[in-house]
Amino acid sequence: MHRKRNYILYGLLLLALLPSSCQQGTEEDGTLASTHPQLQEQLAEDSIEMPITDNENPDLYERYRITMEKYRTDGQYAVGDMYRGRLAPLDESSHRDARAYRTAIRKALHEGVNFAGKYTVVTIGCGTGCQTHYVVDRESGRVLYKLQGNAGASFTPDSRLFILNPPDSALNYAACPDCAPQAYEFRDGKFRKLPEPAP
Repeated sequence: MHRKRNYILYGLLLLALLPSSCQQGTEEDGTLASTHPQLQEQLAEDSIEMPITDNENPDLYERYRITMEKYRTDGQYAVGDMYRGRLAPLDESSHRDARAYRTAIRKALHEGVNFAGKYTVVTIGCGTGCQTHYVVDRESGRVLYKLQGNAGASFTPDSRLFILNPPDSALNYAACPDCAPQAYEFRDGKFRKLPEPAP
């Protein structure tokens, strides 16, 4: 009993003598890293990458955004007549990739016409930050063309305008030049690249 009481007294004495940095604190207490030197050293060595925002390249992003918006609002790419006929199934012999990706392409064709009046754009991933966009003619089922990009695509059922890598304020264009937006017009089964924004 006497020994047990001594242990309790020793425990209370130790708690009273603990340094203030381990107690809940005041404004004078240091940070967690400053009270633990090994942690502070580790944090100093580790580099932490902050999320990229448009503050990284606001001028470049704005230039891309304004240029692509001009293309979007330009009426010359509008489609007059939408295809209303029977939607043809995939013609696997029309393109060398059609057979290899037939399952993914067929599944995407169920969406119907989503581009330039009578086409379906089918997007298939080709690795990290890589997409291949196939254009399928819904009248014939033929795969007519493909474009590869790094940051998605923007297109509509009633326009021939196709924007590869649409502007994104979260992208650092200096670090990813392949992510730069590119505008195309789809005419006569082919893409024609439109002029890029001037520097």
